[in-house]
Amino acid sequence: MISASRGRFVAPFATVAVLLAACGGAAAPASATTAPTTAAATTSTPAPSASTSATATTVTTGTWTVSGTSKATVRVREQLVGVNLPSDAVLAATGATGTFVLNDDGTFSPDSKISFDVTTLASDQRDRDNFVKMDTLQTRLFPTASFVPTKTSGLVLPLPASGDFTFKLTGQITIHGKTKEVTFDVTAHRSGNELTATTTASPTWKFADFGMTPPSVPFRVVSVVDEIRLVVDLVATVKV
Repeated sequence: MISASRGRFVAPFATVAVLLAACGGAAAPASATTAPTTAAATTSTPAPSASTSATATTVTTGTWTVSGTSKATVRVREQLVGVNLPSDAVLAATGATGTFVLNDDGTFSPDSKISFDVTTLASDQRDRDNFVKMDTLQTRLFPTASFVPTKTSGLVLPLPASGDFTFKLTGQITIHGKTKEVTFDVTAHRSGNELTATTTASPTWKFADFGMTPPSVPFRVVSVVDEIRLVVDLVATVKV
């Protein structure tokens, strides 16, 4: 009889103890009388909060697709034969492709990439274009120039749905088969799902940065300044 009575008492009490433990409390000693409450009996170790145990995730703003209307413009200072003053040789490339994803910490997804078809380079002189493409850029071997963005600085994020922005953009650019980390000064405007931006290489580049030598055309070009100035007018749309 004593054993049966004890079993009827302990089973319900054990159930209560389990419920208390699940709620973060401490079970009381298994006794028929209630023990005096002490500091040791009521103190329990708090469970880790969700904020300290959860892993932070990176929120993205969607995938931006580069429009073929984007344009890359290169300017190089040259002195032509028979011309008194130096002037800029201006060549522009089109045929842009690519996508990029901007994360809320200012970095880009690893698969972000923008490319231009450098065989489309054209200026106001066909002879110059052919020389630059065939000799300087060797477009038969390296028909594209690509840019892999890695991070921004000075940009308000998450990117607002509309407005004007100025910031710096850093990434890896590959021209003539050579890759170099570069920085652009960017002025951009967003209107809903469309982004337009003017990006200017800063600082400018040397031909040797990409394994090239400044163009030299006997009887046509006296000299060329060893400085490449690049401006990219980018147009992109986003699908969130």
